[in-house]
Amino acid sequence: MLAEQDLRTLQDAGINNIETLASAAAAFLRAHPIYTVPLMPNALSEQEETFLRQGGAIGVGGANKDAASANVTIIAGEYAQMVATAHSQQEVATRLSVSTSRIRQRLDSGSLYAIDGPSGRVCPQFQFADGSTLPGLESVLEVISREAHPVAVQRFFLTVSPDLESDTLGRALSPRDWLLTGHSPESVKLLAREL
Repeated sequence: MLAEQDLRTLQDAGINNIETLASAAAAFLRAHPIYTVPLMPNALSEQEETFLRQGGAIGVGGANKDAASANVTIIAGEYAQMVATAHSQQEVATRLSVSTSRIRQRLDSGSLYAIDGPSGRVCPQFQFADGSTLPGLESVLEVISREAHPVAVQRFFLTVSPDLESDTLGRALSPRDWLLTGHSPESVKLLAREL
């Protein structure tokens, strides 16, 4: 059972059904079997592990398995959060004042970003502002590889980048905030090519 504080945090984020969150995390792991493959056995001898640890190496030996498990938990959790708080195609159609068939067209063309959830394709929140998509979103999505991991895409849009220093605001911005504040999408596109 989750602690009350954890339940409140999830509810504040719009996640009211823990089963939906767990189901999305499980669907993510089924869709990405690389995360459920057992780790390769350690090819280092005990002496080599000791030598590396003494030199300050991190993640050598058994700790490597725990770190990998923690990483899978974080990634699956972030993906589940994306799915649980994402908008359905119908919700996006209503928000953008267009038909659901137009939303499907945009998803197919890549001018809207979607991820797979237990109930089909849904649109993560990071790409929307008020009653529209982010200014310049389509041009940024054009350069993001279709193979880019969904969690990497969300992190890209939401993480402050030192390469997006706003002269008008006097600070670095995330790609999402950069686009929201009317800056040119060209700088974001340059960074997005790296995903």
